[in-house]
Amino acid sequence: MFKSVFAIFIVLVLANSSTAYASLRGESKVDSLSSKILGEQRDLLVRLPNNYHQNTDLNYPVLYLLYGQRNFNHTAGTLDFLNQDGKAQEMIIIAIKNTHRARDFTPTYDENYNRWGISGGADNFLNFIEKELIPYVNDNYRTNNFKVLSGHSLGGLLTVYAMQSRPHLFQAHFAFSPSLWWHKQVIFEDAENFLRNTTELNNYLYLNLGNEKGDMLAAFQRYAGLLNTNTSSNFSYHVDIDDQESHGTTALIGQTHAYRHLFEFLQCPEDVIAKGLPAINAFYKEQSEKYGYPIQPSYRAINRAGYNALNAKDFAKAIELFKVNVENYSYKADPYDSLADAYEANGQLGEALNMRKITIQKSLTENIESNAYKTRLANLKALINQNTQID
Repeated sequence: MFKSVFAIFIVLVLANSSTAYASLRGESKVDSLSSKILGEQRDLLVRLPNNYHQNTDLNYPVLYLLYGQRNFNHTAGTLDFLNQDGKAQEMIIIAIKNTHRARDFTPTYDENYNRWGISGGADNFLNFIEKELIPYVNDNYRTNNFKVLSGHSLGGLLTVYAMQSRPHLFQAHFAFSPSLWWHKQVIFEDAENFLRNTTELNNYLYLNLGNEKGDMLAAFQRYAGLLNTNTSSNFSYHVDIDDQESHGTTALIGQTHAYRHLFEFLQCPEDVIAKGLPAINAFYKEQSEKYGYPIQPSYRAINRAGYNALNAKDFAKAIELFKVNVENYSYKADPYDSLADAYEANGQLGEALNMRKITIQKSLTENIESNAYKTRLANLKALINQNTQID
C-alpha cells in the first residue's frame, strides 16, 4: 500500500516539475475601454505576440476579432503555429467581446429578427472601432498601419460591410460563413457598385462557407460571383466552400487558410532569393510601399539565400547572410543556429560552439522546442573533442 501511494506521489511530482517551466507562447491579457459612441464599457481580450517583449523596437499588425470570447483561443493558437512555421507574421490580436451582436453587426434594421435584439447598428459600431478602439489600441500597444478585421456569421456580414463602406479602415478582411442573406440580401445594394466600379482597392478578402444551404448558400454564391467583376489590380481574395465543415466550425478551419493566403505577399519568390540580398531587400521595400507599413525582409528568405551560399561552399557569403538574420532577428534562436552551421562548415569550430550555446539560451526565452539544437551542440562538442585528441 505504501509503495503504491509513494509511486503516485512521485508521478505527481514529476508531472508538476515537467510543466513548471512550460508556458503558452505569447501573453494574453484582459483590457477594456469606455465607449461614448456605444454608451457602454467594452471588454477586450488581448493577445500579444510571443516576441513582443523580447523585440521592443518592432511594431506589429493588429487583428481585430469579432465574437471575441468564442474565437480568441483558436485564433491566437493557429496564428502562433503558422508563425513558427514561417507561414504567417506575428500580430497583436484584439478580441472584442459581444454585448449586442444583432445590434452591432447588422447594417440595417429588420423587425423580423427582433427576437435577437434590435438590429441595424453596424455603422455606429464601426464608428466605435474607427474613432475609439483603434486609437486606444495604437496608444497602448506597439502597432503599425496594417489592420485585419475577422468575423464569423453576423460578424462575417459586418466584415464584408466594413470593406464596402470603409475600405480605408482595414487592409484585410476575413469573413467566415458570412450572413450575407441578412434583410433580403441588402448587402448587395452597395456591393455591385462597389466591386465593379472601385478602381483602387489595396485590400484582401477571405470568404468561406461550410455545408450550409438555402439563403446562406445562395447569398454566398452571389457575392463570390460579384468578386470576379472587380477590376482593381491591388485587390486580392480567396473563396472556399468546404462541405466537411458546419456553420459552427468554418471560423476554426478558415483561420488557417486566411492567414496563409494573406501572408503570401511576405513569401519572397525563389527567383528573387537566388539573386541575393539586394534583390530580397528590394522586394520587401516594394511590399512595404504597397501595404503602407515597413515590412522587414523575412527571416526565411535570407536564411534560404544563406543556405544556397553554404551549399555552393561560398562560406564567406553564407556567414554574411546569416549575420544579417542575427541582427534583424536577434530575439529568435534559429538565426544563431544557422550561423553556427556556416562557421562549422568553414572550420571555425570555436565560433560555431559559441553560436550553438547562444541558440540554446535563445530557445528558452523564445519558448520553442530545442531538442534538435541540443543534438547539434552535442555533436559539435564531440567533433571538437575528437580533433583535440587527434592533435
